[in-house]
Amino acid sequence: MGNELRASGHTMGETNLHLQFTPAYRRDIFSDGLVRELTVAYVLQRSKEMRVDISAIECGPDHLHLFVKNWKNWKIPVLVGSLKSYSSRLMRKGHKYMFVDKLWGNKFWSAGYFHRTVGAVNAETVKRYILEGQKKHWQKEAVKKQKTLLNFSG
Repeated sequence: MGNELRASGHTMGETNLHLQFTPAYRRDIFSDGLVRELTVAYVLQRSKEMRVDISAIECGPDHLHLFVKNWKNWKIPVLVGSLKSYSSRLMRKGHKYMFVDKLWGNKFWSAGYFHRTVGAVNAETVKRYILEGQKKHWQKEAVKKQKTLLNFSG
């Protein structure tokens, strides 16, 4: 991770961000592997359209963590709103039957989110937390091993 500075136009720098999204009512919808994989796929699809790099993404049973790089062209609320609304719309439109017993109405995500900008000094720590730190949540669910869905290095 180190000093991965990017140059564009008249700027040089690094922009890293740690995000956490929570499903509506803090339901454990990501205990279902297919719901988890589809949601991750839609978030990644939208991030590519926005030209934002997701360096790491992982779920606990009731939340999703993202390590986002090179998001400087977006305000945080706009970035989050776009990722959440896109994934919510596609999940509710095509896969609602998979979680209708846990979520109702037109909600998929809760209204809020966690965000923290991350500098070069602790970017690797946050990435490691997202990729490895979710095991404690799955142990609560009596799941012994969690497989990493996606591990992007870059």
